[in-house]
Amino acid sequence: MRKSDLIPGRKYLHKRRTIIAGIPRAAERWMRCERITDTGAVFSRDFEPGTTLTDKEIEEELMEGWEK
Repeated sequence: MRKSDLIPGRKYLHKRRTIIAGIPRAAERWMRCERITDTGAVFSRDFEPGTTLTDKEIEEELMEGWEK
């Protein structure tokens, strides 16, 4: 997904590879776009603190969801 397509307030599916307890796994979670920055965007999820993704991470890991 391109950063220019992001809409603040909309939810997106974040898919990434991660290592948990030494085992490579695929992780997925829904995140809401809070604001777009010069270097990427800030996302939030439930009661977690904001997560910042860079332009490259947005292109590689973010997918548009069905919710508006």
